[in-house]
Amino acid sequence: MFRENGLVVANEKIAPGHWCLTVKAPRVSRKARPGQFAQIECCPDGAFLLPRPFSFLSVEKDRFSVLYQVVGKGTRLLAAKKKGELLKVLGPLGNGFSPAKKKGDLFLLIGGGVGIPPLAHLARNLLDKRICKKEDLRVLLGARSKDLVLCEKEFKHLGVSVETATDDGSKGKKGFVTDLFSSRLCSVDPFRVQTFACGPTPMLRAVSILAMKFGVRCEISLETPMACGFGACMGCAVKVREGEACGCESGGQKKFKYALACKEGPVFKAEKILWE
Repeated sequence: MFRENGLVVANEKIAPGHWCLTVKAPRVSRKARPGQFAQIECCPDGAFLLPRPFSFLSVEKDRFSVLYQVVGKGTRLLAAKKKGELLKVLGPLGNGFSPAKKKGDLFLLIGGGVGIPPLAHLARNLLDKRICKKEDLRVLLGARSKDLVLCEKEFKHLGVSVETATDDGSKGKKGFVTDLFSSRLCSVDPFRVQTFACGPTPMLRAVSILAMKFGVRCEISLETPMACGFGACMGCAVKVREGEACGCESGGQKKFKYALACKEGPVFKAEKILWE
């Protein structure tokens, strides 16, 4: 990981309450992989606010972009940043997605809300590295309403298939993105499917359950609050299964341990997570 002063290249509102920030930070950008994240100091001197974690939306040679929602003081300060200002950046952090290059596999990317951006980074990476073809890549997006369907333009620019679901039915199917996932699994060979998901915890839980039910290879990126980003504060611990067997039990109790989402994640195999 690297710590550097990033130069704000752009910071634009792209949807209600959502902004896209582009930062010139060569060392962080050169090493960033899909699913990893960067810690960005939103406060000018870092005196009273901890850095905030943001997954990469896109990465170029010397810069990266993140898409964020303004929800509190830190992100309000970030939204006020202007082109030419400096931001302290730490990254890339965590473990990202690990797709397998297997001929004939269908790659399903499932995203909800601000969990969608890292999947846009993943989609470009899958195509650029020729891990899969456009026709073997499907993107399923979920949001509360059509105004909050994020990154659709980025996916369509790549020429991949995109399906949407909204809570209010204002775009695509009315319902949850997991409904699209369930329908898709009923029409394909689950042993030739690789799934990658990021979004709200209830969505990830539902995706994980469906993936395990159908025997689908699935990786999820957890949206867990992170303070330090590199395992020092121990504030992002999640329960994971201990050992390879799912549902392994001893004396009536499931074997588990705690894993740090910032260090051992944020991407985990779906079957490893013990949902409360």
